[in-house]
Amino acid sequence: MKFLYPEFLWAFTALIIPIVIHLFNFKRYKTLYFSSLQFVKHVDQKTKSVQRLKHLLILASRLLAFIFLVLAFAQPYFNGAASEDEKKENVVMMFIDNSFSMQARGVEGELLSQARESARSIIQEASRGTQFVIGTNEMSGIEQRKLNAIEALEKLDNIDYSPLVRSLEEVTNWQAQTIRKLYPADSTVVIQNVILSDFQRIQKEEKSTESLKQFSVYPIQLAPERNENVYIDSVWFADPIRRTSTTNELFMRVVNKSQTNLQNVEVVVKMDGITKSFYTDVPAMQSKSTSITYTDRSAGFKKGQITVVDNHVLFDDTYFLSYEVKTGANVLVVNAEDAIPNVEIVLGLENYYKVSSTQITSITLDDLKNKDLVIINGANEVPSGVQNYLVDFSESGGAIALFPGKSANRQSWNQFLGKMQLPLMGATVTSGTKIKSLNFDDPFIKGVLEKRSDRLNLPAVTKAIQPIIGGTSNFNELIKMQNGLPLFGYSNGTAKTYMFYGTLHPDWGNISRDALFSTMILRISELSQRLQPLSLTIGEQGTFPLYSESENEQALHLSTSQFDFIPQTTVKSGVRYISLNQFDNYQQLAAGNYTIKDNLNRGVLSINYSRIESVLDYQTEAEITDFFTNKGAAEVSFKQVDGLNTPLNDLRINKPFSYWKICIILTLIFVLIEMLLVRFLKQ
Repeated sequence: MKFLYPEFLWAFTALIIPIVIHLFNFKRYKTLYFSSLQFVKHVDQKTKSVQRLKHLLILASRLLAFIFLVLAFAQPYFNGAASEDEKKENVVMMFIDNSFSMQARGVEGELLSQARESARSIIQEASRGTQFVIGTNEMSGIEQRKLNAIEALEKLDNIDYSPLVRSLEEVTNWQAQTIRKLYPADSTVVIQNVILSDFQRIQKEEKSTESLKQFSVYPIQLAPERNENVYIDSVWFADPIRRTSTTNELFMRVVNKSQTNLQNVEVVVKMDGITKSFYTDVPAMQSKSTSITYTDRSAGFKKGQITVVDNHVLFDDTYFLSYEVKTGANVLVVNAEDAIPNVEIVLGLENYYKVSSTQITSITLDDLKNKDLVIINGANEVPSGVQNYLVDFSESGGAIALFPGKSANRQSWNQFLGKMQLPLMGATVTSGTKIKSLNFDDPFIKGVLEKRSDRLNLPAVTKAIQPIIGGTSNFNELIKMQNGLPLFGYSNGTAKTYMFYGTLHPDWGNISRDALFSTMILRISELSQRLQPLSLTIGEQGTFPLYSESENEQALHLSTSQFDFIPQTTVKSGVRYISLNQFDNYQQLAAGNYTIKDNLNRGVLSINYSRIESVLDYQTEAEITDFFTNKGAAEVSFKQVDGLNTPLNDLRINKPFSYWKICIILTLIFVLIEMLLVRFLKQ
């Protein structure tokens, strides 16, 4: 026999009290005056033995009543396990899914609340001495520790929603690693694994050879009342560039993951003090893209949010975004042997572009600082040092436009083009070089010409360079010649790199004097502004470039009215990048618009929750059972809960057989016996 609360056994010392009461209570004497003591002595001798027996019975009933009362508080029990199992340490490992999909409402409230209550019942019913390991989606090192019952209950009280999403593969890997860490291979331990989750079907590619052969697994699936959700999936602008007094068209995609056609779904857009709301219809199990238009009246950093009204799952109802409206773009023109003045003349037509120039032989890193676009104008050769400068500049988000000279050194240029993932230069071609068509489907052309036309008056090109496309798959052709070869196009890397496979020198044609050339230069400059992402997603890889120049190395802060933290930053090619990858625990990191600041405000960074759990699709009992069986689990006992009544009795968690109720009943019985004896004794 063992005791759940052995400290109450000290109360047995109080048994001296009824004994003392018994010894002194029945020794009281009262003086009576009789004329003769003959009959009194006779009665006393006759009843003395009977009275002593009754007194002893009263004492025994009092002592037994007190003994069983103390035992009731100490709660004696016998372990149901065999004697061999008593030598083993009993461990209950719990994983409580606290991802945002657990916001869905079950019969008795949110699924996470039901999971906490079910876990609480298991802890309270487990035998004394049971060790608990409680994991959540955080899966941090601090969760890889053993807890007693009191510590486990405190842990439950502190579990809140997490933006992190974990697959079953990740959960079981973490659990197996935790057991190896806490219990060496030669330890004797009985592991009972309870997983409380909605078991949402998550598409991840993790594969592991971790085994659960030590585990008896009890997956408990908490089922929502409705598998419905409406959310904002993504947000984007029709035009990547925002300028003052220019109409912005902001698109948003609303997704309806339900079997019902939804009508009049309310969407509220708040952008930089402007609030617009509208209603839209979304078909069942489909998405709908819609848009609004507005105008930025001033330059600077803008922030906003788009919200869809939904009362079921809330984490994905709001999408935060931010961007910068700039006052201009900085362009550097690098002139070489065959440079033409037309490039700077065209850029000078727009006050929006701030143009500076240098010679290719004297370019330095300082020349590239804070530039959005670098134009190589008429270079026959690209020196290796300049190549390195331009590669770093491109990787830091800067755009490059390349216009070779008429006597281009193929070896030098091809070395550079290979680094920029552009088609290499081939032989010079002179036939079929007339410009035939423009790629109207590309945003570069679509943003210039409103209507597609095959009757454009295109300039003539007498010579061109044959591009060797080869394995270059990300080259986008913009202008094509009659011989089928591209004359102008770009590649998408960290930033765009434009390449003209010819030369602007008049000896090779008159394109530099045509309106098409002016359009090309202005469009390149317009689309070459260094853009920051509209937002980052918690839990996903991503960085946020900070192009504003800082005078010192003060730490950057991301802050809202309720939260402030210092993010991880790196510097590459003179650009600081903000990353959220240092967060092992995203528990306190919430979606929202964060101000970036050191001693000054440096911008706005918007953070959103991942939409990976927005689709309320759940695994079946067979899928869950097969997963754990294939992992080698010693036993798998699946249960589904659609309310607060978790079938704990079916889990077969080692629990004590408690006798405290029997002790209470025996206490009441002996109190009753004592009352009857006292009453009978008086008679």
